[in-house]
Amino acid sequence: MGGFSDNDQDEIGDEHEKFVPASGGGLTATLQVGPGGRVVIPAEMRDAMGLRQGDSIFANFENGELKLQSYAAAIAEVQSFFREINPEGHRWSDELIADRRAEVAKEEREDAEREEWLKKNG
Repeated sequence: MGGFSDNDQDEIGDEHEKFVPASGGGLTATLQVGPGGRVVIPAEMRDAMGLRQGDSIFANFENGELKLQSYAAAIAEVQSFFREINPEGHRWSDELIADRRAEVAKEEREDAEREEWLKKNG
């Protein structure tokens, strides 16, 4: 796994690195693709993401856009998504168990009715 250092940017050249304020107060930078497809994440962005040398990041490519996230940010995004679709305090496991118990009770009733019918007609 490749790491990074502030010196990596020197190898690639920093003449293309320009920070621009992003909408929403974030950071935007123009970065250069270096040898082997390397792109150095500027130190200010790494710090803002809480990244340290050797950390893994999550990458998603969709519709021509590459999105990089720290694992902590990716997990927070997934948790937020599920919070939106799951009402507070609702436990899906309780619902699943109740449904399964109802199915078992129905199957037991049907088995008992079948046994009774066989005794009478069998």
